Amino acid sequence: MADERLFSMSRTVYWSTEFMDIVNMLKGLDSNGQSSHFGLYRYNTGPVILAAMVGLFHGRERDVGPHRQEISTETFETQRFGNEKLSMFIMLVALIGTDDVDLLRVEREEEMIRKFERYVAGGFEYLRGAMAHSGDSTGEAVIQAEIDRAIEAIDEVRGKISI
Repeated sequence: MADERLFSMSRTVYWSTEFMDIVNMLKGLDSNGQSSHFGLYRYNTGPVILAAMVGLFHGRERDVGPHRQEISTETFETQRFGNEKLSMFIMLVALIGTDDVDLLRVEREEEMIRKFERYVAGGFEYLRGAMAHSGDSTGEAVIQAEIDRAIEAIDEVRGKISI
């Protein structure tokens, strides 16, 4: 059961090459693609998932645009964060962002992926603005601030539901 695919077939997830600098920075690369600092991620899938989560958290969506790169859903199926396939995050972001469980239907997989892509683009746009204001060339301070905000939000929710 653990090797079961989450998508009915291989599909394509797009992300805007407009944000290649942010992806490279998060992977520890400079503008020439050379190693320059400690990277948070090894592959493009990590920054894409992070951007989607940031976009969802801040309610930021936008179109991917015509200049884009692609990652197959099979790649997200084979890579993991802890015990979960990265493909699970595609589904979660789209579901939380729409509150529409019917997105899990096979005939709506493309729609689910397009919704995820919109959050990716919105999240990258948000990160670009935050990094420009911080002067942080590695993105470490901005990412840490986003993690801190997420923890605060989780603590706030826990405080509301505790008895």
